[in-house]
Amino acid sequence: MEEILKYFPEMIQEQIKANWIENIEEIRIRIHQPIILKNNQTEKIIHSKIEPQTILQILQKICDNSIYSYQSQICQGFLTLKGGHRVGIAGNAVMKEGQVINLNYINSLNFRVARQVLNCSNEALTYILAPFRQTIFNTLLVSPPGRGKTTILRDAIRKISSGIPEIGFAGLTCRSSR
Repeated sequence: MEEILKYFPEMIQEQIKANWIENIEEIRIRIHQPIILKNNQTEKIIHSKIEPQTILQILQKICDNSIYSYQSQICQGFLTLKGGHRVGIAGNAVMKEGQVINLNYINSLNFRVARQVLNCSNEALTYILAPFRQTIFNTLLVSPPGRGKTTILRDAIRKISSGIPEIGFAGLTCRSSR
């Protein structure tokens, strides 16, 4: 968790640590709103006034003081941090020819905490794998936010790339399509 907390100003770090909840999944930071810590069962509200410059300070720290170099990721609405954690970014979108080219007046950051759940993809793999052909089927994971799509995907990739001896699946090289 320290790899996420390091992006916050010290005062906010202390407030988050003092109000910590078990198995935290999200930290929501919004201008003029309380900080919200969330897990799958509860939300904890930290009454703290977040100013626009605090959001900018956090974003600059995430971007190594070079927001411009992260512009394409910011336009997609999120940044990926070390460890697979993600930060959702909300603000006013600047559009050109139907594409987001910039985000102005960023007003909230939503930190999603990555966590590993071993073997959570076992059931999904029965539909994804074609072990008799040593390949996988084209697959689309769909569900509402916070339901584990990325967690299942990471576990499935780990198993597909390592192989699954129990079913005679040798393993494949997995690459990102980005």
